[in-house]
Amino acid sequence: MRNKFCSACAQNIPKEKYHCFKNWEASSSEMETDAIVEGFIAAEKVNGVRYTTVIGDGDSSVYPSLIQQVPGWGHCIKKVECANHICKCYRSALEKLVSENPAYKGSGGLTEKMTRRLVSAARYAIKMRSKEPDRRLGVKLLRADLKNGPNHCFGNHQLCNPDFCSSAKNRLLASENPPVQEAAAQSNPEKELELEEDELACKSSLKC
Repeated sequence: MRNKFCSACAQNIPKEKYHCFKNWEASSSEMETDAIVEGFIAAEKVNGVRYTTVIGDGDSSVYPSLIQQVPGWGHCIKKVECANHICKCYRSALEKLVSENPAYKGSGGLTEKMTRRLVSAARYAIKMRSKEPDRRLGVKLLRADLKNGPNHCFGNHQLCNPDFCSSAKNRLLASENPPVQEAAAQSNPEKELELEEDELACKSSLKC
């Protein structure tokens, strides 16, 4: 347990009348990192368990600290990026963009509904590409999906991947199976007469 604040100290209560629980002076982010590192080490000492995976966001300082401070097997720990953190950061960035650029507000811009749609598209892309067996290909496709997300959400599907976008998929199917266009039948008496004469000539030749 780490505490940066003590309510008794804040009230200037004489220290001999209580036990101060304030035991941390560094930043809150360092507090989180220190607690997780201690937990990884204690899990092995107390329960004989080695945690091999940590879930975190892209900017987390926890993972480097685990590699450096967990003795013996820290370098074997793997990090899994959290989709929730990614989408939360994406949404925050969009909201900041709107607050700093009022021109993006209103119909046809980054409305609250459009922001939710952009974040939902990003989450769907992450979920879908995480199932790709070829990790490098998955990362490449995910990068393309995220970069093209605004185009997709605003109705431009020219660069969408068919496996991500139904409009792009329908366009691909239409190109592979073009509709049969029947020529309009036009009445031509002279042509019909020629065909009848040819048919009679063929029948006569067969009788011979």
